[in-house]
Amino acid sequence: MRLEEIVTKMSKLYLGRLIDSFLKDVTKDSEDKMRELLLKNKGEFANHDRIGNKLNFIDEDRNTALLNDLILNVLLDENNYMLEEKELIEKIKQKEKEIVEESEKEDSLKYSDPKALKIYERVLKAAWKWQDSISPHEQNILDVLKEELDLSVYEHRILESKLGYFPQPKNKIHGIKKIKNSLKNLQYRGLVARIRDDECYYVIPQEIAEKMREILGIELRKDAYVLLLKKLKKKQLKEILRENRLPVYGKKEEVYKRILQARIKPSTALETLTNDELADILRTLEDVKISGTKNEKIANIIDFYNKLVTYSIETGDKREQYYNYIVELAQRDYDQLRGNNIIDKDIEIEKYFEEATEFLFEILLGHEPKTMSGKDNPDGRLIFNNDEVVLWDNKSCEGDYKFPEEHYMQFMR
Repeated sequence: MRLEEIVTKMSKLYLGRLIDSFLKDVTKDSEDKMRELLLKNKGEFANHDRIGNKLNFIDEDRNTALLNDLILNVLLDENNYMLEEKELIEKIKQKEKEIVEESEKEDSLKYSDPKALKIYERVLKAAWKWQDSISPHEQNILDVLKEELDLSVYEHRILESKLGYFPQPKNKIHGIKKIKNSLKNLQYRGLVARIRDDECYYVIPQEIAEKMREILGIELRKDAYVLLLKKLKKKQLKEILRENRLPVYGKKEEVYKRILQARIKPSTALETLTNDELADILRTLEDVKISGTKNEKIANIIDFYNKLVTYSIETGDKREQYYNYIVELAQRDYDQLRGNNIIDKDIEIEKYFEEATEFLFEILLGHEPKTMSGKDNPDGRLIFNNDEVVLWDNKSCEGDYKFPEEHYMQFMR
């Protein structure tokens, strides 16, 4: 969601927090004036250096800094970088629980450098032992050491959890109050906006989300990365593992999951492929430039998968996946449909559009669609007790639907 749309859904209090994050000594009058002020200065709001400075949490207490990072990572992994408040809080808690549970496994860090882990763990343990907390100064030293040893934030958290200090001492999960305090801190930093649209949502404006991902080194959302890895051949996935000195055995799903578990970046994975292999992948994607240097080809592939919108299935009904992409099926959005493996052939669009609409009426609205005999029929029919009938027919098209004569005659029949 872009800033222009976000500010229309913000009240004066929350508009003020965004303004205070980068504009000083300005008059904040009415909500409309505050919206104008934000949009007028959105260049400064989306400034790369400003975002980088606000992403430095070293002066915050450990709980706030940790939660700030978790919140941003959760939002950056969502479609439109947005979540409803209760869902966001639940996802933060779940993420903390997953790290604690993962740390309890003996092989949780089996793909990490054992020597680097041993050195870092000793320093981390010593830092926590002193006053049973981590000061900003100690955190700064740990950050430098982590970078020198080429360890990730994830590896740091697993080690911290193994020592009994993540997310809090005795591996205690953060409560709602502390999570909300961090959400407020992120608003004052101008990194997250709070909006109202029936429910309360938190969103990272699109203007700063992409720069934020660049600064944090987040190349792809996890779901999009999985789609990319599924696109690769098994022998290519094995070569990625081989180049990173990791086991190459197993079925294709085991192999690509190992790449995810080893936290190999998409650009690092694609670097293993040849120029010709990268070009072959680009040829299968919609409206993507194929030529260019190897780095440009890698960037084009990552950019394509970055634009994909992904959904999960909650009902167990296969038609739900088609319903999730009902707009894309209606518009024949080949980028999304092929990129998400919804269709293989163009002809499948009409069939899946029909199944998506059937799912809408049957599962979501609780009706029982009736079948009709013969050939010249609508795609769906509902019969009501008062002898009223609803008929529908699905028509997908890339442009505006003009209702041509043959469709008019079809509906009349």
